[in-house]
Amino acid sequence: MSEYTTSSLDRHLAEHERLVHWVVQRQWLGTLSYTEAVQAGRMGLWRALQHYDPNRGTTFSTYAVLAIQRTVWQAVAQARPEPYTCVPFPTWSGTCDYDGDNQPAVAEIVDQRLVREALHELVRHMPDRLAYVVTARYGLAGDQPQTWKAIGQTLRVTRQRVQQLHDEALLWLAHPAHSLRLRQLVERNTVADYRAYLARLRNWQRANRRQR
Repeated sequence: MSEYTTSSLDRHLAEHERLVHWVVQRQWLGTLSYTEAVQAGRMGLWRALQHYDPNRGTTFSTYAVLAIQRTVWQAVAQARPEPYTCVPFPTWSGTCDYDGDNQPAVAEIVDQRLVREALHELVRHMPDRLAYVVTARYGLAGDQPQTWKAIGQTLRVTRQRVQQLHDEALLWLAHPAHSLRLRQLVERNTVADYRAYLARLRNWQRANRRQR
């Protein structure tokens, strides 16, 4: 689905325009206007049309939605800044991941029950291996947290591979296209947070390329 005439490409873009609006209506836009977000989403749709391979077993709508989400949140991250107040974001151990001085615990700011529900909802939508790693590592199913070694034995992979899967899982969970509800609950859904995630993702991608 990667070769189009100008007329056929325009036709396909028009046919799938509803996917762009579906994504934009469900995604936090920060200071980005709806029109600007739709324009970014259309670019994602165009790229999806260019690169979609039906032989990979994924439907076009699923592939396109992810591509649209990616371009929209990148546009949000690059938009003009808005007033920003830093609030500690919880790590999976329940402590605060914050670079500054001591701040009030997240438990004093938000309802932890809602945070936990949002986290479990995210985990249910993760790829199976990533979901298993974070569930086992942090005892999200109510069991005792497991060691890297124990998780590796279950998955039949090395400790190092488990840690790589763990890092990938946390990036998946933190992706703005996935984590909007959770980010809203802990007030980490500003443009600055989107930019921080993008930088973290790029660092992870560079590290993975060096290891190959």
